[in-house]
Amino acid sequence: MEDGWLGHLREAEWMFLEQRLGPDILADMDRAVPILIGRLRGSLALQVVPGDDGVPELQIGSFPDDEGDVEYAAPVELGFHGPELVREHVSHSRTGTEFTVREHVRQANTPEQPYMRPALYRTRY
Repeated sequence: MEDGWLGHLREAEWMFLEQRLGPDILADMDRAVPILIGRLRGSLALQVVPGDDGVPELQIGSFPDDEGDVEYAAPVELGFHGPELVREHVSHSRTGTEFTVREHVRQANTPEQPYMRPALYRTRY
């Protein structure tokens, strides 16, 4: 074996994850993510980082944005059934009148809308 072969291998792995596999998975996720306001879709990204053993690791999914974590990424993917806190917010009636919705707890019954798992489990190459 040629000296430095392991470094060349790691570099090739990094490039494959960052330039081919990661973008392909991300494109599939982007096509499948449900869009209500676009925040979840906008939070989808990828990064390649060195793992503990030096092997490049692909991290892909929902990353924090300017507002912080997109807390509903997992409930959209997996569904959610149970109590849910609705924070106080401003809403609009059908006629356009603005009103404040007070903070309250409601019983959620959100069906799963998978967008990550189908992209991750798809056979490639």
